[in-house]
Amino acid sequence: MIEVTYLNTAKQEKHVSYENYNEFVRAQQACWIELPDSTPVTKVTINGHDIDFKGPYGELYFYIMKLDLSQYQ
Repeated sequence: MIEVTYLNTAKQEKHVSYENYNEFVRAQQACWIELPDSTPVTKVTINGHDIDFKGPYGELYFYIMKLDLSQYQ
């Protein structure tokens, strides 16, 4: 499971989750835009492991693409 913690426009902490990596990729490639690219992400976990990403939501997809996901199984 991929869980993304972000700040909404009112600076409130919110969460969105994806069942697995494939669901996350489909959401990105199909343009199921849940969050604007500029949304600040404060924490991301993959299967309970913090991947140490903080930055705009629009950069998350490319960050995860570069990871060796086998270490998070």
